Amino acid sequence: MIDTIQELLQREFDLNETLMVLKSPINIYWTWGVEKMYNVKNQGLILKVNGHHWKNFVLVTLAWNDTYAVTLLDEDFNISKTITEVYFDKLQNIIDTEIEYIKEYNF
Repeated sequence: MIDTIQELLQREFDLNETLMVLKSPINIYWTWGVEKMYNVKNQGLILKVNGHHWKNFVLVTLAWNDTYAVTLLDEDFNISKTITEVYFDKLQNIIDTEIEYIKEYNF
């Protein structure tokens, strides 16, 4: 588990700033059912989510080119999917699409 996550980390970033992006607007963040958050050496943010499409872990990391990577991890922290080159203004939408978004929802 630790080796898998360690390989995905690149650089330190301000997790609080990233959380502000993820929580704006807050109603989308709430639909993810975030149960726990983990700080991985200030290089990764792990969210334990309970979304409609995904009910495990989401790892958010920042790459050296200032884009985010979003990695879906199963209950054993095996990689299910990774999306790279995510700009901050698309981060919430990308995560929402992967774990919760249902077309019929109106926000």
